Amino acid sequence: MEKIFAVDFGGTLIKPEVIERANIIRYKLLGIPLPTEEDHKKLHATKGHYSIIKEHIGKMFGIDSHMKIAYVNNYGNQIELSGKSVKTMIMTDLFRNAMYFVANELKKDIFTEDMIDSLCYIKDLGYKLAVFSGIRTDIISGMLEISNQELKFDYILGQDPVLSRDNNLDQLRSLSQNSSIAYILGDKLTDLEPAKSLNAKSIFLRGGHSLGGEEVIANYVIDSPKELYKFIK
Repeated sequence: MEKIFAVDFGGTLIKPEVIERANIIRYKLLGIPLPTEEDHKKLHATKGHYSIIKEHIGKMFGIDSHMKIAYVNNYGNQIELSGKSVKTMIMTDLFRNAMYFVANELKKDIFTEDMIDSLCYIKDLGYKLAVFSGIRTDIISGMLEISNQELKFDYILGQDPVLSRDNNLDQLRSLSQNSSIAYILGDKLTDLEPAKSLNAKSIFLRGGHSLGGEEVIANYVIDSPKELYKFIK
């Protein structure tokens, strides 16, 4: 059975300031007053910014959450979306555009320092690499391509445009059906919590969007990806 090393995307694989910068671009595009740096971090950690952005989109475009809007999926399947889902899709479309812009500007500098080299080392040990996130799959995969880095992930576990699958445990559990998730690396509590249910070791990387309590539940606590060399064998 293959062994998997799973790493969170936002704040772990890529620098937390990349996401913060993309969020600020989205605020400016929508004309939303910018929060203070401290408020912005708090809103991001709790996803409180979602409500602010969707409320603004609803007013800006006249979209009510109870509306029913026909939508054609890629390659022609028609479904019906609620106004609530349409607002979420507009919100994540804008975020995708901002994230691509930042990735194109920074290229390999979007990644946490020493992260790619450390993951290459882990892959050379025989582990499969998975990246998981509450961020859309096309944002993750697009930024990996735009950055021109050479490391290839075996699995990308992200969200759809309406964020209907925003549950890290469900994502990783589906991956563990025919594989063994050995380690989970993340910068916040919700990244690490699935480890116990999956019999995986959790690794907390300081410096991201921590929520509190990470060091209590983590099997390992690190300040730099370089420290992975010490115990991943």
